[in-house]
Amino acid sequence: MVADASPVIFLAKLGRLDLIQAGRTVEIHLSALVQDEVLVPGGAEEERLALENFLAQTHVHPPREKASFATALSPADNDTLALAIQLRAQCILADDRILRAMAEAQGIRPLGTLGILLTALRQGILSKGETRRLLDALVGLHDFRIGIEVYQAVIAQVDASPVT
Repeated sequence: MVADASPVIFLAKLGRLDLIQAGRTVEIHLSALVQDEVLVPGGAEEERLALENFLAQTHVHPPREKASFATALSPADNDTLALAIQLRAQCILADDRILRAMAEAQGIRPLGTLGILLTALRQGILSKGETRRLLDALVGLHDFRIGIEVYQAVIAQVDASPVT
């Protein structure tokens, strides 16, 4: 799995970086540019320590082939996609809509922060209440930007889950 910064940062803010690997035996790779985005100075000490611990368990490296897939993508997003292609990754952890679409066009399955939460719910790692609380914290406390339609669709999936 190749990870972009956004899901890593948001899951760290929630104190739930563990959900990235929950139920999976997968190596996580990051571009060096993503690592730089993740380790921006500031923020809570607990969050910084969690990020450093998480990064210590990942493979951080720049892709061998620098590529620019779209000017709409940041340099870190371009690096993330290039790394995913280079490693023939099955999955890319990303929230950016353009990055996700471009990864999918390359045959790489995108998974974002919301997908991580829903997967944890389906696996019984999170309860419905915990999933709702984390979703509301993302949007209300941490400025996670999603449209009302996406929010409602995620809540509908949470409510429809057989997990209590």
